[in-house]
Amino acid sequence: MLIQSTIFYRPDWKWHNFLKYVINNLSKYNCLEKIIPTEYSYKDSTYGSKKSKKNVNLSTWGVTHKKRIKLARAVCINSPNYSVLNFLIIPNTLYNVPFFGVDFVSLPNSHLLVLDFQPSLKLENQFSNKLLEQLIKLKTRCHSSLPLAEKMSGDVARFFSPGLIWSKLPKEESSDFLIANQLYTSFTEYLSLYLEILFESQEANLGVQKDLINGQNNYLKYRRDNDPARPMLSSLFGKEFTESLIKEVLFTT
Repeated sequence: MLIQSTIFYRPDWKWHNFLKYVINNLSKYNCLEKIIPTEYSYKDSTYGSKKSKKNVNLSTWGVTHKKRIKLARAVCINSPNYSVLNFLIIPNTLYNVPFFGVDFVSLPNSHLLVLDFQPSLKLENQFSNKLLEQLIKLKTRCHSSLPLAEKMSGDVARFFSPGLIWSKLPKEESSDFLIANQLYTSFTEYLSLYLEILFESQEANLGVQKDLINGQNNYLKYRRDNDPARPMLSSLFGKEFTESLIKEVLFTT
């Protein structure tokens, strides 16, 4: 099923504008749609007690690029209690470019918002001073409106850059306004900057390419082993499907 024909392209899904921006912008770079196995490309399910069953929809969309992008994929979830956009760009290891990571999660009582250029190498080996300055400027502008969430633990923080946007908002009307305006603006700025850098990068030397392969594999293994969405996904879709989704689609090497 084409994601454009699902609820994830309609205004009643919170992140529809973000997803449309992703798909429209990647199409400008002649990306090729990735064939996602049927069981992950679209799934309807139910969760909750027998007396209070709720419907949940999941869709996975992805593209590749012949030289620049190994995989760019979005996982979308819609239900009465949860609304999720998880998006990751895994660049080709020919280029010394970080991941682009998005995790926008609406829980029953709050929104958790993560947006970043996520390093696959040590920061000083992957980010120029100019790029860090650009990111921190964009982050500062975003967090002038969005509150900054509590500090992450060191084990998790090593996978994020100083440009990390990280916020936790209560589920209320003022938060909806911030998401539709400030967060959306920051998201478009981050993605546009990322794609500009990715498609203008020169090939790295062979030594750096080997380091990039190792760095990406380490990141993806960490995410497979420690994905914080695992309990939520298991409660919605069951443990077997969740483990398969995480290992075969979300963070595959």
